[in-house]
Amino acid sequence: MGWKTYSISGIMATIMTKYIVANWKSNKTITGAQSWLEQYLSETSNTIHHVKVIVAPAFHLLSVFADTNDTSLSLAVQDISPFAAGAYTGEVTASLLTGLSVKYAIVGHSERRRHFGETYTQVAQKVDQCLQNNITPIVCVDKAYVDQQAAALSKEHLEKCIVAYEPLAAIGSGWSEDVGTVQEVEKHVQAVFGEVPVIYGGSVDAADILDYTLVSSGVLVGSASLKIESFVEMVKKVEAALK
Repeated sequence: MGWKTYSISGIMATIMTKYIVANWKSNKTITGAQSWLEQYLSETSNTIHHVKVIVAPAFHLLSVFADTNDTSLSLAVQDISPFAAGAYTGEVTASLLTGLSVKYAIVGHSERRRHFGETYTQVAQKVDQCLQNNITPIVCVDKAYVDQQAAALSKEHLEKCIVAYEPLAAIGSGWSEDVGTVQEVEKHVQAVFGEVPVIYGGSVDAADILDYTLVSSGVLVGSASLKIESFVEMVKKVEAALK
């Protein structure tokens, strides 16, 4: 990936290709996902070259995206089993995703930690399963436990992750983190994990996406990714800024 220079509000920044990750959480039917994808492709076909768009739908929607040939669009899962294939009723293991074109997996999201009691060790096991199956883990952390999560990971795994900084207060609240704080957290994450991409997640929308992509490797978008019009606007804004 080549380095480029661009200006936002008079500030110059040297950057790489940016990630925009759409986390749909427990939303959309198959029909809704098909409609979203059709409109996305019709409005962005052959125009997105500098942004890596990653869509993380619920498991029942993976097949909708599996045969997409758009090179700017990649597929992720919102979670993954910490176990290999076996007698684990209800679990979706990394090996079961073979043939579905899944390239990324969100692990350790704050909602998983809060509602399902996920531990640093379990998140580390999920990272291990991802990497054994050629899936890039997107490890979600708040700044209070960056060090603890990193310590639970194998040293050889640290630099193979994308890290998503998601302050708990910003998730689904409409409040978003100060850009300066995001930049500080990115520096701390890279001091611990290595020179990994660090993206920001927490009430990101079209109004502030350029601010966050200026100081990080991209964004993790929740509710604003569900409405195709707002999501396309975000993707096009970042793409235009990188040209």
